[in-house]
Amino acid sequence: MRSFVKKAILLLLALGLLTASAFVVFPGLKYELYRKLPPKIRWNISYALTDKFVVGMVYFVERNNQLLLVRHTYQDKWALPGGWMEHNESFEESARRELREELNIKIDEFEVLEVNKVPRSGIINIAIRGRLKDQHIAIGDGEIYGYRFFDLHRLPDDVIYTHKPYIKRYLEMRRPPRQLPPEEPPAAAPPERQSP
Repeated sequence: MRSFVKKAILLLLALGLLTASAFVVFPGLKYELYRKLPPKIRWNISYALTDKFVVGMVYFVERNNQLLLVRHTYQDKWALPGGWMEHNESFEESARRELREELNIKIDEFEVLEVNKVPRSGIINIAIRGRLKDQHIAIGDGEIYGYRFFDLHRLPDDVIYTHKPYIKRYLEMRRPPRQLPPEEPPAAAPPERQSP
């Protein structure tokens, strides 16, 4: 029996080393495998591998009334750029780091748009707006395989469902307020009569 357990442990170690080697040699492989998993399993993996209280961020990067959307290797839909905030980072530091790592871009004019707690989870999501500082964009890691700027009034329909509410609120926020018709001045009151 001990021999069987020993062989099983050695086999698992060898399998683990082989898998780790494959991920090193083929960095995009883990995203490709992750992409094939059902969303619930992907969520469970992400949850198990992160702290139990995490801050996720989505970024609204603007350029000439256009919004930057990206395609991740593990999703078949458009999404806002985003990422996880690291310990001891400010919102601005996290946004600068994530956007530099993923797309090699710089943004300025930061503005926190909203902060939301994801129901029944230990996740806080923060939406940040910024303007593109330079025009040079280059995909920087294996997580993103494409990007595009879309006119604000022509955004694609195939956006991941978790980002759709953020985009809807963002567009509503950018919409100019409706002007009410001018009020008519109140009618002049008749002069008061004085009694003798």
